[in-house]
Amino acid sequence: MESAMITKFEEYKNSLRDGREVYYRGKKVDDVTKHPILGLQVNLMEYYFNEKYYYDDPVLGVKTSKFYKVPRSSSDLVERSKLTYDLTIESGMLLPHIGSDAIFSTMISTSKLEEKYGERFTNYAKDVTKNNLFLAGAQIDVKGDRRLRPSQQEDPDMYVHVVEERADGIIVRGAKIHTTYMAVANEAFVLPGRAFREGDEDYAICFAVPANAKGLKLMARPAIATEAALHDLEGVRTRKRSEGETLTIFENVFVPWERVFVYKDIAAASGLALLFALWHRLSALSYRTAVAEHLIGLGKLIAEANGIDRASHIQKDITDLISFTEIQRMCAKMTAYECHMDKKTGIAVPNNIYTNVGKLYSNENYLNIMRSLIDIAGGIAITAPSGDDYANEELKPYINKYLRGAIPGGDRFKLMLILREAIALLGGEETVIHIHAEGSMQASIIELYRSYDFTEPKRLIENLLSEME
Repeated sequence: MESAMITKFEEYKNSLRDGREVYYRGKKVDDVTKHPILGLQVNLMEYYFNEKYYYDDPVLGVKTSKFYKVPRSSSDLVERSKLTYDLTIESGMLLPHIGSDAIFSTMISTSKLEEKYGERFTNYAKDVTKNNLFLAGAQIDVKGDRRLRPSQQEDPDMYVHVVEERADGIIVRGAKIHTTYMAVANEAFVLPGRAFREGDEDYAICFAVPANAKGLKLMARPAIATEAALHDLEGVRTRKRSEGETLTIFENVFVPWERVFVYKDIAAASGLALLFALWHRLSALSYRTAVAEHLIGLGKLIAEANGIDRASHIQKDITDLISFTEIQRMCAKMTAYECHMDKKTGIAVPNNIYTNVGKLYSNENYLNIMRSLIDIAGGIAITAPSGDDYANEELKPYINKYLRGAIPGGDRFKLMLILREAIALLGGEETVIHIHAEGSMQASIIELYRSYDFTEPKRLIENLLSEME
């Protein structure tokens, strides 16, 4: 595997000029770094490729991303969670590092397989870490008819699968969806997207390919928030940096054996899908806490701007914002504090119960938080004039005069534009993310019910029953 070490943001940008096949709104993108929309995703990565988020790897002897530091204790997991939080606080955007979540879960899974798989993945992980590559985790298949299992689909390409086995590797076909930051990643790390059963062997695979692999086609979803922000004041975040996913199509893509980490192994692939979700949901709780903290500040400042911060119902709205934030923070910390150690690798694994409780709470309550913000702001959250109106010197005095509250009109107007970006422009994107990203609510419910230890709660009631005899 040949890669170039990425130490600076400019080196990362250069690494993206590799002939990858990317499309945005039906048009092929020759250079994602220069594209008016996808280039904003690249801009966001300047936060990730900042040396303050690097560490000196003692084994490889290189400075690389802290996200590739293998957690060996609960304190390491706390540090990892804080790293995600800090990066989100600084950038003001969701910046999932899904590929690094995949590294640790796959490290554990392959350590329990035939030696060749463990060796392959160890070599791959070393190369990724040494060269500080940014990986996109591609897990969710397009699925087709949800009533049917992968091997039962009328079109077998509804799940990524093996179509040919060769002496030097395999050929895969299918598509993954929701692949975050794939258009601006160095590698696609492909994970199994579900539990498998007998007959699904061709789908029970895990592998990695470079972003410019022949036959890999990346259809970037439209950045609706950025496109709708027609003035800088209306998109204080979205006109400078952007989030994004792709429909990631594998059109007979060749994968050499050294990049195949799980192969036609139903048990290993099913286990990896669940294990990856743990890491990914800890990351989710960490960045969601940071996003929620932004919303506390926004709600409090708007309440003060409207002169209603002492009203009881507004204080309830703000305390709802606080609870939403701090419950997620507590779950993230407990997930790390109550971790368990994988005996084979010595890797600290996030606690399954606290991870899923926090994730489910976040899913179920995000829209209530949006309601709280709207209640604090009132209708002006959506009906405020545009940034272009404020830039018009003839109209600006009217905005300053008529939009004043407990603070000057211009200042209150700008707060409302930040809120409109959060609840209307980015709100559409982030609502879907908060409700469905890192797995659906039902996925967390199933996992909680499956993995919760009911022994002690049942014993308590059984003791009472015995007293009734």
